[in-house]
Amino acid sequence: MAFSFIVGQQYAKERLGKLLCGEPGHAYVFCGPTGIGKTLLAKEFAKGLLCQNPSIDGGCGVCPDCRYITEGTHPDFRMLMIPNGEKGIKVADVRSRIGADVNIMPQIAKRKVYMIEADGLNEEGQNALLKTLEEPPPYAVFILEISDSAKLLPTIMSRVVTVTLHLNTQSEVMQILSASLPMEKEQAIFYARYANGIPGEALTLAQTPWFSELRDETIDYLLSIPYVSKSELLTSGYTFFESNKDHINEMLKIMLFVFRDMAILLSESDPAFLPSTDKRDKIEKVMNQKNFGVPGVTKAAVAVEYASRALTANCSFESTICQMLLSIQEGVS
Repeated sequence: MAFSFIVGQQYAKERLGKLLCGEPGHAYVFCGPTGIGKTLLAKEFAKGLLCQNPSIDGGCGVCPDCRYITEGTHPDFRMLMIPNGEKGIKVADVRSRIGADVNIMPQIAKRKVYMIEADGLNEEGQNALLKTLEEPPPYAVFILEISDSAKLLPTIMSRVVTVTLHLNTQSEVMQILSASLPMEKEQAIFYARYANGIPGEALTLAQTPWFSELRDETIDYLLSIPYVSKSELLTSGYTFFESNKDHINEMLKIMLFVFRDMAILLSESDPAFLPSTDKRDKIEKVMNQKNFGVPGVTKAAVAVEYASRALTANCSFESTICQMLLSIQEGVS
């Protein structure tokens, strides 16, 4: 794989390609939300740094160094990631796998490349890494991955070049989805829009069985609200949300997508902008039967947004959900 095989992130790829054709620095931070593709791009950059014949498109892919990187056996490439089941990287690992290792000369390449999942470094771990960043040997290059540069100490940020990865377009996310998973176009549209430009999130959700089931159940319940009594709303309705409490954020986001669909349909906007094109017929049927209007749909959407903020602020789950359900029913009935 080369930069040209990575979908999106054109500015970052061009910048990295120019660095490979010049004199790369010794430390970089790849910054962007989880799932945006930092590891994929950083590993391709690392391949270019170790490659015997790099170009603006990255590593050549055929030299021994490129093949070793692809096979995961290059002796001059180190990855320090958060171990499975752990919350972070131990300071001892920073010292032993980077601090003590960095003074050993490269074995086969002209450089040694260290790729570090910096989201797993606490302040002590960052300070341990800082000692190496301050006076690195000339052959060492460090690539840090971080979801938010504000998590890194200013002393580290002052010693690195920041490469920012931006949200992908909807078409780019759909291209990544279609290349990775078999799915209908309407499904790909939904996952691309739900993930809001983060292909990793779209891929994860599309392969998560419970999410598809939860989405169907949430939409079915939401569309049933105009037909049930208040007592049923506050009993079986609340029970439905309480039983799925662990996924309440996903449920609220799904509901907001449905109300966005309704607003688009009511305004007679281009249906191509519907977030949930695969659910259009079901949504329109209820809207027509109950004669939905823009003010009511807006009120219902505001109720969901308020509930989301209230739960984030640790307000009572029961009272927040019950108030949300009553407000939604008032808006759409």
